[in-house]
Amino acid sequence: MPRRHLLSTTKASQHAAGETTPYSAGTNRPSTELPPGATDCHHHIFDPRFPRANGRTGVWATVADYRKLQHRLGLSRSVVVCPGSYGFDNSALLDALAQMGSQARGVAAIEISTPDQTLASLNQAGVRGIRLYLDGANRRSPAQIQEFAARIAPWKWHIQILPDVSNGALEDCAATLDRLNCPIVLDHLSYIPQPEGLAHPRYQVVRRLLDNGRTWIKLSGVYITSKVGYPDYRDIDALATELATLYPDRVLWGTDWPHTLTPEVKPNGAELVDQLARWAPDDAARQKILVENPNEVYGWNIDNIA
Repeated sequence: MPRRHLLSTTKASQHAAGETTPYSAGTNRPSTELPPGATDCHHHIFDPRFPRANGRTGVWATVADYRKLQHRLGLSRSVVVCPGSYGFDNSALLDALAQMGSQARGVAAIEISTPDQTLASLNQAGVRGIRLYLDGANRRSPAQIQEFAARIAPWKWHIQILPDVSNGALEDCAATLDRLNCPIVLDHLSYIPQPEGLAHPRYQVVRRLLDNGRTWIKLSGVYITSKVGYPDYRDIDALATELATLYPDRVLWGTDWPHTLTPEVKPNGAELVDQLARWAPDDAARQKILVENPNEVYGWNIDNIA
């Protein structure tokens, strides 16, 4: 019978009181014990030493802040994603990777004209992919996505796709994504709308991509499409559970800390961990989602880093 691997009563009482962490509700620790090497595959760093390239203001969430969350949740490794508000400036990302060392990887923002020398430096720093948008000012067309795939081929990086919310861009790009010879990672449950969830046509598009064996999807950003909202985002459960059940080898998980897109109070990081245990109650499945799949996508297996 699948186990949720809850902490023992004694251990749970010891872990009930956590610490206050910036941009995360609550102080409790997760009821679910995470395996060694557990990876947060999606978070951001906003450091005031590196002003946002487009002049936007907002939260400042530093590496020191994030380490408090890591400690509270029991996470070992993480993937720092360059956010849209930094434009194509990866300075904050590179600084974060330098501070966090071998237990961190990065996803950068580049232009098609970014020099090879810069890409090589990003790779040396721990970058293992680029993020492309299907919405907004930097929306990419299928042809542009193909160009980027060729551009990053020497480094064997993946392309992380931030889908559109409702304009059909992912559907328009699906055939191109399916043909690419580089790995694809879909952000934030691919923005499959709620309450339709499994019944929405996009779900079948996502399944076809996952079936190609080169695509992964992040179980992250649950508050973006949830209509139920804080504290437990229960309307996401059916979709996420099915993805974790059908595609345990193609699923990643992330906090999306510091949760810049939350429409209300920040989520409780401990509850996000326990939410994953609802979706994947089996220890072996969580081992894949939190350790083995990140090993493959972000190169920890290649670099032999625990």
